[in-house]
Amino acid sequence: MPAVEQCPHREDIHFKDGDESARCGLLCHILNCGEELTSLRVSRGACESCVDGIPPSVDRLNPVLASFLYSAASEIVALGGTTTCDVIRAEELQEWARSSVTVEVLGRRSAAARPRSFRDCAHLGQLTGYTQQPSVQGMVRTAAHTCHHPAHETTTEANCSSCLDWSRTVESQVRVLADVLPAPPSWHSGLPIRWAVGMTTAPRRTPTLETSLDYLRRAGWSNVRLAVDGMAGLPPTTSIEHVSLREPALGAWPNFYMTLLELVLSKPDADAVMMLQDDVQFYDCENVREYLDSILWPAGPPGIVSLYCSAAYTRETPRWTTADGRWEWGVLGFVFPKELAQRFVCDSQVLQHRSTDRGLRFIDDVIGEWAERNEIPIWYPSPSLVQHIGDTSTVWPGVPAEGYRRADSFVGNP
Repeated sequence: MPAVEQCPHREDIHFKDGDESARCGLLCHILNCGEELTSLRVSRGACESCVDGIPPSVDRLNPVLASFLYSAASEIVALGGTTTCDVIRAEELQEWARSSVTVEVLGRRSAAARPRSFRDCAHLGQLTGYTQQPSVQGMVRTAAHTCHHPAHETTTEANCSSCLDWSRTVESQVRVLADVLPAPPSWHSGLPIRWAVGMTTAPRRTPTLETSLDYLRRAGWSNVRLAVDGMAGLPPTTSIEHVSLREPALGAWPNFYMTLLELVLSKPDADAVMMLQDDVQFYDCENVREYLDSILWPAGPPGIVSLYCSAAYTRETPRWTTADGRWEWGVLGFVFPKELAQRFVCDSQVLQHRSTDRGLRFIDDVIGEWAERNEIPIWYPSPSLVQHIGDTSTVWPGVPAEGYRRADSFVGNP
């Protein structure tokens, strides 16, 4: 990631009791004010998070800067305005910050984002006895329960973990993907697709890899190449055939590129190359793989497919559609036709991205710029077929979750 010391907006650096803070010059410029606000000083940790994301500017906020802008604007409102920023201007900046920040309100996070537990299924009945089931340790004694879903009679914890009829509420309406998101008339589908799947992972404060792999398996894919960037520990229950270890860590963009290249070279017969991040939640009340097999591919000209729809791209009516302008928000799940995956990894400008001062990050920007330059459409579904399950910032109580790094419309929502 870019070094904090390279940020041109860090000013007046202070050290106190082992902690480092600095004034954010960009924040001062946007607010047109000086040092009189306490919100203008940020910790080193905040600076590291900021430089690790989208480069902010006076015209474009990233979630970190947006959070501090909201706090500073709120301070100005509480003061009744300052000599250089009145209350009306401060309230306008609050609205701008609110639309740009990724937030999670305590107590309002979607229950669907939690790992699935068979005990949470609304159809689970009473314990009826025990049965023998195979496992890596051999046959094991397993509790059997009544299942109240009309398609089943009994179940076990292992059976529930792979069941597509699992639901937190009895009243949940299953959404048939072919009805919610039918393929556009221009698309053409053929035989079942041969898939190559890669997932990149790196250390996180709150690990999400095990949950993501769990959702991926229920969505229809069991064979995945896991690319571990740095010393990210694998969950003890994870069983992966192909693991690529990047040690020392390379960074998000190099790990993505190398994983895509590995898939292109190791799976030359694959029709589709799917790249996933380790905080992906698939819709798992239907086999998503079979659904995609039935509708792909976009035609005239061929395009790449994002399974993710950021809140920035949500449409009023459900449908598959193409991005207006350059793609900027999200690489949670991308599907490349084999030919386009090959073109992407061989593109000289894509390779040159690593040599820039932004060369460890900004995967979505690289893909978006490449697609725009080559007139390749990027198709995506609204509502989204996948959702972020990684933690977002709990910044202010009472502010709704509306950041562009989450899908505000997800097929998996009730």
